[in-house]
Amino acid sequence: MEIDYRASDEVRDVIASLGRTEDVRFSPNNRRLAIAAFRQNAVAVFDIEIGSAGGKPQVTLSRVTRCTSPFLNYPHGLDFIDDDTIAIVSRGGDVPILKLPASNVADPICEMLPVQILRADEIPSLISPGSVAVLRPSQAPHELLICNSGGNTVTKHVLSGGQDGAAAGCSILLRKWLGIPDGVCISSDQRWIAISNHDAHNVMLYRNEPFLHEGSDPDGILRSVTYPHGVRFTADGRHILLADAGAPYIHVYASKDGNWQGLHNPLASIRVMAQSTYQAGRHNPKEGGPKGIDLDKSMSVLATTCECQPLAFFDLPEILQRASEGSRVLELSYELHLVDETIQAQAKVMAAERRAAGETARAKAAAHRAAYETARAEKFKAKAAKAKRKAAKGVVRRIAAPLGRLYSAWKRPN
Repeated sequence: MEIDYRASDEVRDVIASLGRTEDVRFSPNNRRLAIAAFRQNAVAVFDIEIGSAGGKPQVTLSRVTRCTSPFLNYPHGLDFIDDDTIAIVSRGGDVPILKLPASNVADPICEMLPVQILRADEIPSLISPGSVAVLRPSQAPHELLICNSGGNTVTKHVLSGGQDGAAAGCSILLRKWLGIPDGVCISSDQRWIAISNHDAHNVMLYRNEPFLHEGSDPDGILRSVTYPHGVRFTADGRHILLADAGAPYIHVYASKDGNWQGLHNPLASIRVMAQSTYQAGRHNPKEGGPKGIDLDKSMSVLATTCECQPLAFFDLPEILQRASEGSRVLELSYELHLVDETIQAQAKVMAAERRAAGETARAKAAAHRAAYETARAEKFKAKAAKAKRKAAKGVVRRIAAPLGRLYSAWKRPN
């Protein structure tokens, strides 16, 4: 399923140097691919060509530009507004709308210019934003849906297109049931919104209706995922692909008519990285698996990114075909992975309980030692006081005895 893409050594060197990556996106014309390089405060923008040979997709990366900006502060999520303009959300807070260099610019490094900036100090609801999706109403200005991991909200921002850094309007769209929303996607017909609900280990699905508000319940839920991250609808809206940051899999969900109401389990769980690659990035239970995913506009290529596999491409029709056949081996592997996760989590809880019990026992022992030492000190103090009183009485007797004898002699008649 994996596509052995073509690229020069220079392009491959840039890919290998990206470090921690988060989100990935194809441009609307399908000729650019952008990846958020989290620790480098940069976005890698590739010129990409997608073709086919022998009925299989082919991918060529012809050039890459490392784009920087002083407004990037740990970039985490991104989405194209048009082929030359991109919205980037940074964990640091601000959301710049940036102009990409022209496609004929050959500079390997380029500083992006802001078209507009949504500033966190002016929009209190922007708290550690982590992912973004562009909503394109037919008659209105573009809107951004932004997941705020620090505020556990999804906010909606209407773009004014101005240079003053202000949005024409912003509001909290969703809040209820969210625990670190970490991925957002809108179906191509704009009927459905998907939110990766990281700490709840699921994806919330909402009908994109005018009455949607921060207290709304989801209309559907995707289950059986450890730590959901990137999420994408297929163009026909009948499949959802979900990156599991806590497992080496992409989960595939299906709906025959594009109605995502109700509960959904994966149709299949497809491995997208070798076990050694997965383990290399497994710094904790929330890491190691794919982070960002996107589908190209021809629906022939799936792109994935994460720290230890910065860029990989897969044959999307083959993935969907395998999913429809039901790969029981992969499903079994995933279920065993969930069991292993549960066992590890229980072991950590038990270890923490043992540490807590040990600390409690040590605290009790210390309290007992302190009480014993206090009792000893009190006993010593009482003994010293008694000795002092006894010594004082002895002094009195030694003084009183000769005085008594003198007195008796004085009283004796001559």
